[in-house]
Amino acid sequence: MTGKELFETWAPNDSTWSPWVSPALFAQIECADGGAEASVDAPAPIWHEHKASPESAVVIDLPGAESIRLALVLAKRGYRPVPIINASPGPVGLQLNFLPPANVSHKSIVVLDMSSLVREICVGTAFLQKLTLASDAPPVFILDALRLRGTNPIRDDMFDNRWMVFPQDFPSARFLADKKIKRLTLVQTEKAHPLEDLSHVLLRWQEAGIEIFARASRDTDAPSRITVSKPSRFKASWYRALATVGLRRSSVGGFGSFIPETSAAG
Repeated sequence: MTGKELFETWAPNDSTWSPWVSPALFAQIECADGGAEASVDAPAPIWHEHKASPESAVVIDLPGAESIRLALVLAKRGYRPVPIINASPGPVGLQLNFLPPANVSHKSIVVLDMSSLVREICVGTAFLQKLTLASDAPPVFILDALRLRGTNPIRDDMFDNRWMVFPQDFPSARFLADKKIKRLTLVQTEKAHPLEDLSHVLLRWQEAGIEIFARASRDTDAPSRITVSKPSRFKASWYRALATVGLRRSSVGGFGSFIPETSAAG
């Protein structure tokens, strides 16, 4: 499958939430045909709903591949997966059968290794194509909890694809209200407050009257309601410009480019 075909599966024309699927990830993926089945029957948290509630949305902020797997579990219950993965997976088109030169590890040249996330997108696409989801199915927004810190130490000449989210990456509180969304459940590895970049999003929703709940990914208890704390520079006009200092933009959109080599002192 080409990146265009993948994108059209995850962002179909008839879905309410397709405008928020980030195209940057799909621009550099080409999946090999065949391969493994999606791991949608793997152990998952005991969810509080047997089927999607039209008044509920979900944000999954787990390490990349785990987020994709859980989103597909919830897709079986009627949620629409919405990947907000606004970064390039690497400096070249990444395929399931991608093999770098023998003396080079692809994982070693990127700051944020997205290979397992890409693999889950590839094997999950065929599964998603088999589902019949309503055009207005409630959304499950997919993030990568490793987006800000990466997976490898940063060195010169590495491909830096760390990224972050902004309120503009998500539907507005007004749009959610128009779609009758009244409740949001945040799923993280631990039941904790959201990462700071996501707090800028969730606090806006909270201020508009949407209830915010949190749960750990392996928690068997019902999610707990939380109060999102005010992050630094909340609603500041210059927040986006300052927040992205140190991150690198990709030529295909989103984040990701090479770190220049530091010049040696003469």
